[in-house]
Amino acid sequence: MSALHNWIPYKLEKQNGVWQLRWMDLGDWHMAEPFFDETIGICLSKMSERSIYRSMSDTGFLLESADKTDAITPTAFIFHVSRCGSTLLSQALSTDQGNIVYAEAPLLDEILRAPLQDKNLTEAEAEKWFKAALKTMGQWRKNQYQQLFIKLDSWHIHFYPMLRKWFPDTPFYFLTRKPDAIIVSHYKKRGMHAIPGFIEADLLKVKLREEHYSDFNFFTAEVLAAYYRELHNLVQESNPLNHFYDYSWGMENLLSHFFASIGKENANENEMRKRLSFHSKYPDQPFNEETKIYLPQYPEVNSAYRHLINALNVK
Repeated sequence: MSALHNWIPYKLEKQNGVWQLRWMDLGDWHMAEPFFDETIGICLSKMSERSIYRSMSDTGFLLESADKTDAITPTAFIFHVSRCGSTLLSQALSTDQGNIVYAEAPLLDEILRAPLQDKNLTEAEAEKWFKAALKTMGQWRKNQYQQLFIKLDSWHIHFYPMLRKWFPDTPFYFLTRKPDAIIVSHYKKRGMHAIPGFIEADLLKVKLREEHYSDFNFFTAEVLAAYYRELHNLVQESNPLNHFYDYSWGMENLLSHFFASIGKENANENEMRKRLSFHSKYPDQPFNEETKIYLPQYPEVNSAYRHLINALNVK
């Protein structure tokens, strides 16, 4: 057992020109929160009851620790276009006590985006950090843990070439949905990538314009169009480890399609199906279809989505 048993890094930041990691003790906590940010809050609160100090290290310590850690290799990476059932899928997976599920862990995003902020940081170094972080995050904290699922952020679709190179033998699962439903959802409560300036525009493959600041829905539509175009390219790639599922195909079929795609048995199907009947972000609230809101249509994103769905149907 590693001396860092139960400890994982949760944040990467640059201090005085040096990249530093913050660490936290997960204890025996089984992660079942909709987003890993919530898990961080819970575990840091528990740590603050024991000590006022915070644990930090340099990246070299991360690499050394990972080398000494027994861990589960990633079972699958889950990509998505946001508001398309990905949180519901990760929530269903977390009902199985044999699954470790990380839902949009900020650390992984910070590592992927670090080279955009530090031109001296190479892709090779970022790869080492990313894999070392995953190894500590996927450590065998409990005997029953058998699988490790990583739900990424929506903009990580644009990191696909790099991630596929780093994980050539791992199933990637892509979730999509029609754009008008996603835009309406962000209209009600916006995610980071649906607000101009929060995520690097170059990363989102959107050229910022004055109109984006006066019409956030238009900006969201352009972000989604870039996602759909990237996904269409991936469908054409025909990698047998890439799998796709659209929300319109029915949430009732999602679990069976997911497990068939990644080549695993679902040993906890009843509990997972029960979880599908509740709100993805509010586990105690039964799911109800959202009230329809009619917003302006954006032809470019609708065209990009149709192009993607046509390619999936042919596939």
